[in-house]
Amino acid sequence: MTEDHGKLRISNADRDKAIAQLQAALDEGRIDLAEFDERAKTAYEAKTNAELDLIFDDLPGGRPKEGEVVAAEPAEAPEHDRPRGPRFHQLPALRGLVTVGVITTGVWAASSIASGEWHYFWPIWPILGLGIATIMQVVNGGWGHRDWDHGDAGERHERRAREREERHERRSRHHRDRY
Repeated sequence: MTEDHGKLRISNADRDKAIAQLQAALDEGRIDLAEFDERAKTAYEAKTNAELDLIFDDLPGGRPKEGEVVAAEPAEAPEHDRPRGPRFHQLPALRGLVTVGVITTGVWAASSIASGEWHYFWPIWPILGLGIATIMQVVNGGWGHRDWDHGDAGERHERRAREREERHERRSRHHRDRY
């Protein structure tokens, strides 16, 4: 950027493009929500191109050019985030079904052998319950290990929608307060 470019005053449209670029960085996970808020506040307070350019110094793609919002190159998933192995490892309900099924059947068999007669096969109930959960998981496309560890995808979607709405409301309030 030339020195003259940095001294030029920016418009509200420039600020809005910068916020859209920051939103893309937030969606990609390059910045967190607190950092997004801080940078968005700086963008709204910026008066010159130089001030606005500083917000994007450490982000790939830099500040968006006229009429664009640049999504940075997608980062390759870290090795530990990639699903590996057979489908068994990607279906937590199936793992639970097998684990609970083996343990409860083992307890049932041991108690039946110890008493000398075969008892009612009570492990069928937890096995049936987990079997239904497994079938539901397979029908719904399975839940990857990330969803299992970090909450339901629907909850994440709702949380992101709420966060977007809150950011929009803050921006609207900021614009109303300025004018």
